[in-house]
Amino acid sequence: MFDKLLISDNIVHVGALLYLAGFLFRNQLALRGLIIVGDIVYVLYFYFAPEVPLWGGIFWSAMFMLVNAGMILAILSDRMHFRLSRTEKRLFDLLKEVSPGQFRKLLAAAREQIAVSHLAITVEDKPLDELYFVLEREIEIEKKGNRAVIPSDTFIGEIAFLLSQPASATVTIAPGTPYFVWNARELKALMEAKPDLGTALNLAMNRKMAQKIAASGFLGEVTKAAVKKAG
Repeated sequence: MFDKLLISDNIVHVGALLYLAGFLFRNQLALRGLIIVGDIVYVLYFYFAPEVPLWGGIFWSAMFMLVNAGMILAILSDRMHFRLSRTEKRLFDLLKEVSPGQFRKLLAAAREQIAVSHLAITVEDKPLDELYFVLEREIEIEKKGNRAVIPSDTFIGEIAFLLSQPASATVTIAPGTPYFVWNARELKALMEAKPDLGTALNLAMNRKMAQKIAASGFLGEVTKAAVKKAG
């Protein structure tokens, strides 16, 4: 009986140490994995330590194990790659800040289109209720009669989207250009409902905006003017 009590007293400390070790990890898989092992130890303690097993403690430890196991599966599923079309795969590769799980949600809210003729997707100083991501072909931008051409694979309308203001320039894409489009109101609601996705998408838009500014001094002036107007 003494040996049994000694083992039982020690085993509860092992469970607590496993919990403590788990909370030291930022990695969710390591954290939840150690907590599951700690719960297993607690189940052993609740069963063997008292003269009559503590079924309430065993039940809730088992529930914690199931919840954490479910979250581990969700995290692994979120990190897994999935089947995408060529243009979807290109978009995913360009949005480096967005995880596979976040991208699935983002893609579900988007419409994929191909321009059948020269298409002005934004018009200077006109309200804009959509956000675009243009792929593969060069993009023409016109601001107060000045024109510039920038590379594709970037967001269009992100300034208007982020600042809730009219389009800062007229943007035209060529026939055959593939692009994705989101309804601004619906996308903002999704970003508010999924803060992690919102943070990742904001980072991606800011990175792409910085790349456009670096690639074109003209676009830099457009951006500065838009920010000044918003202020």
